[in-house]
Amino acid sequence: MSANTYTLIPDEGIRNILDSRIRALSGQIGALHLPCLAGVVLGGGYGRGEGGVLHTPEGGQLYNDLDFFVFTRGAGKKEAEKINGELKKLALPLEKELGVAVDFGPAKELVSLKKVQSTLMFQELLRGWKPVWGEIRLEEYMELLDAERLPCSEAIRLLLNRGMGLLFAGERLLAEEKEKDADFIVRNMNKAILGGGDACLIISGQYCWKGPQRVSSYEKLVRAKELPGEYVSLYEKAFRWKMEPKPVLPENPLEEWKKCRAFYLDCVRFCSGIPEEKGEDTRAVFAGLRKRCGKERGIKNFLRWTLRAKKMRPISEIFDVPVVTVLGLLYRELSSADGPVKCLPVLRALWTMFN
Repeated sequence: MSANTYTLIPDEGIRNILDSRIRALSGQIGALHLPCLAGVVLGGGYGRGEGGVLHTPEGGQLYNDLDFFVFTRGAGKKEAEKINGELKKLALPLEKELGVAVDFGPAKELVSLKKVQSTLMFQELLRGWKPVWGEIRLEEYMELLDAERLPCSEAIRLLLNRGMGLLFAGERLLAEEKEKDADFIVRNMNKAILGGGDACLIISGQYCWKGPQRVSSYEKLVRAKELPGEYVSLYEKAFRWKMEPKPVLPENPLEEWKKCRAFYLDCVRFCSGIPEEKGEDTRAVFAGLRKRCGKERGIKNFLRWTLRAKKMRPISEIFDVPVVTVLGLLYRELSSADGPVKCLPVLRALWTMFN
């Protein structure tokens, strides 16, 4: 496994640590003797070879979460729950040892993967993962999609999740001891910029599967659409931060947060497709987002919203993709004040249900 690369910034220490821990984890999983478990792979940033390197006096350290994907063959509900439980037990000691969060995703049947193959998460997984245990060929169960075939709702989902992170970062900036949350604040500010730019690329059908290529693609998009030139440097800076994170608050964190919010809100407006002169109209932005996802409207969305939220949306919106409705609420909150605002309980609840 030594040939595997986990980071764009070469770091032999991180490579050796992950090679060693993955070998040990493979043995632990094998010792569980779970008959329906088909395979476990490392996805996310380190699985794609784009994980972050946190530079310290002791050398490079892991920074991002470790995201493991779990796949089964012929597992019923009871067996899947057992697999999830057993793997979860392996996560905690690994987290303590490595100092980062370790997540084993819920077990998924290989034959069911076509249902999720249109998501950004699984398309990125197809393009970069490291084997941990078992022998599986994911390309036999999911189709590689060109970027222009990604659903518009994937851009909306990305905007929602990154925007909520920005909202939460703003909340913590309001706290008296914000220095304790420096890592969370700065990380989510940078993720909001990257997510906003990536969403614009998805909507435009120009998303690229490798980070450096996305930087180039976003620069071309900015020029082609005559967007503010400073957006290119903001996106490039956020990408560099992702590769080599520095969890330290900037000199004026509030002003930097406002700059991130302005960029993010412009990305939402761009993705809504509304004319520039209507950019300050939250109703127009919401209408544009709904129109973007018009092809994805359907009865399933109505049932998901009704069963989970246990409330009705306006008749004209009942078949909309849920994340569009939640993003509309988030956009209104982030654009309603000059600075950070507290997250509304209803917004937090809806985001938890549908993110």
